[in-house]
Amino acid sequence: MVEFMFGNYPPIEDGFIRCATVQSEAMLAKLLAEGIHQPSRLETNAHSKETSRCSSCDDSSQWCWNDAYTWMYDQCALRLNLPDMDSGVWLFAHDDPERNFQEAYNHWLDKEGMVFLILDIPIERIVQSDMLLFREIFCNDPVRSLESLKVDCELPENKFLIDEWFDWHNDPSITDVEREKRKRDSWQNIFDSERWGGGTYCDSCGNDSSSVVQAITPFITIDDIVDMIFPSEGMWDFLRSGEVLRVYGTLDDLSTLTFTKSGISKRRTSGNETLSMFGHQIPSTQEKSIEGIVHRRKYIHRTISRNSLKMRKGDNFRDAKLIIRRGER
Repeated sequence: MVEFMFGNYPPIEDGFIRCATVQSEAMLAKLLAEGIHQPSRLETNAHSKETSRCSSCDDSSQWCWNDAYTWMYDQCALRLNLPDMDSGVWLFAHDDPERNFQEAYNHWLDKEGMVFLILDIPIERIVQSDMLLFREIFCNDPVRSLESLKVDCELPENKFLIDEWFDWHNDPSITDVEREKRKRDSWQNIFDSERWGGGTYCDSCGNDSSSVVQAITPFITIDDIVDMIFPSEGMWDFLRSGEVLRVYGTLDDLSTLTFTKSGISKRRTSGNETLSMFGHQIPSTQEKSIEGIVHRRKYIHRTISRNSLKMRKGDNFRDAKLIIRRGER
């Protein structure tokens, strides 16, 4: 099913990861207006399902979701050499793009006001990590050892690895400071990519399933876009053969992005040609952009037989007639 819906995209360039994400339509409207989206921490907190309902965020003595996000952004700032980075855009970013499409496709049950984005992001602009292991950091717990994550610890011959890991973090002879350090050191295991390809035994319950690889990028640009899918009647409205989606933005007065079932086919971001062809869309585009809505139109592309002849009969424009004679296909 996923291959059927996403199998028509062009090849991925070297040095890029084809990522997937579900974002608010208001975010996309801003991206189409400014050409870049670099979210602030306030924006990401507001759109986070976890921090928006976290009762511990106002209590500095309790670890909460917000603290886990802060830790992750600090790691990204360090790894990307961006010391001022305190937020970012979250993506599904496995090396296998079909896994990313599948995760994003299933991630949001309520699709109203959201948009499904496919993006090609340079590898040097993202920090990848294991989403399932990141949940341990949400809970302020240590992450399992790499040795125990690479094998099935339900097997009798491997259970000692869990025992060793547990004893290491619960050693009664160490101080609380040392215990905290061991826990924090274990969190680095979420960035280990060696087992992502096989994806076995990757969650805290020992489930045998494909690794879910998430990533954070400090920003996305209009040039990163490969495809965008909007919801319709509670489902993602994928384009079919012959359908064309044209999306308008206010970048450089007017920008247009044209999509087919193979993703983006044309990108116009400035110039007299764009204004002459689509200038009548400016008022609606500007009005909707202010409201956080993306102005778009979907068309059915009809192909006329090439074996046809067009003629005009009559010299007066008032009574002239256009005659189309079609030949055999």
